[in-house]
Amino acid sequence: MKGNINILIPDGDSTWALSVLQCLSHVDGYSIFVISNTKRTATKYSKYTTHYSYYERSDDSNWVAIINSEIEKHDISIVLPIAEQEILFFIRNKQQISSASKIIPLPSLKDFEIAIDKRQLGDFAKTHNIPHPNSFYITSETDKRQVLSQMHFPVLIKPLSAKGGEGINKINSRDEFQNYLEMASDALYVQEYIEGYDIDCSVLCLEGEILSYTIQKGNLKGKHDFAPQLAFDFLNNEAVYDVAKLTMSKLNWSGVAHLDMRYDTNTSDYKLLEINARFWGSIEGSLFAGINFPNKVVRLALNQDVINKEFEDFHYMRLKGVLKSIIKNPLFIFKKDYLMNNTEAKTFLKDPLPTLYKFREWLGRRF
Repeated sequence: MKGNINILIPDGDSTWALSVLQCLSHVDGYSIFVISNTKRTATKYSKYTTHYSYYERSDDSNWVAIINSEIEKHDISIVLPIAEQEILFFIRNKQQISSASKIIPLPSLKDFEIAIDKRQLGDFAKTHNIPHPNSFYITSETDKRQVLSQMHFPVLIKPLSAKGGEGINKINSRDEFQNYLEMASDALYVQEYIEGYDIDCSVLCLEGEILSYTIQKGNLKGKHDFAPQLAFDFLNNEAVYDVAKLTMSKLNWSGVAHLDMRYDTNTSDYKLLEINARFWGSIEGSLFAGINFPNKVVRLALNQDVINKEFEDFHYMRLKGVLKSIIKNPLFIFKKDYLMNNTEAKTFLKDPLPTLYKFREWLGRRF
């Protein structure tokens, strides 16, 4: 890529910022500037961070002023928000951001709000014939009675705002569900449990058209049944792609997204569960499989060609998965070729300080 492109990550404290930063490091000519409302984050200690700035964040107008100041100070070409909260901020305030830089493609506010709201997404899927589990929103005693007459067990009770599978409860019987309802004081979002397996599709879109994608099926569980997987098989699956294509088209989506799906063994199809309207944890795995999403979204913002390259079938393991595998089988540490070519180990060795910082923070929380 010719010339130097200065990229601003405005939410350097977000969970996925470091992974995006490390994907961008694979492209010559990018300088990465990071701002955060947290003094110390993993991205601060990355050797790929050109400049890190900490600012206290108050209201939106204050944050707009800070971002515009950073754009001018560092001659920023592209602003690249990572997480849903920051993406929503830019959707709402993009007209106030300096025209000296470009913001990565984003969906409309209406479509974004549908995607991130489990209840709205369920209604949207039903309206547009997108395969989706039967879902119920319970706010009253009347709702409880109606839902119980329609529901098949087991079911999942899902919090509306948590991430990473946190707070999900599996309820196996009607009696167990009634007991749960008696103790619940807030509204509940309930989804019928699907016998099958999880599979995800990551996408980059422009006005409803998928420009690039990867499909990944987890094969190593995280800390609980609903936590993000620690290892993945990247594989081609036309039926999964068809669900993603229909969903993104109906949403007229622009930007990145990660679609959680599940194969239903009873109906032999793939059902959309949720949409993460942001970057995702396995994004470096997508890079290893041949699709560098952060680079592609930057190119799209710069009106450069984004080639719809096919990704490769590939097995990938996150660093936590490596540690879990070594604990289970200490001889795993001697699989040098696999560790260097199919895991985050090479990234860690090239840029160790962010991971060491996160480990130190974890120790502080534990002890």
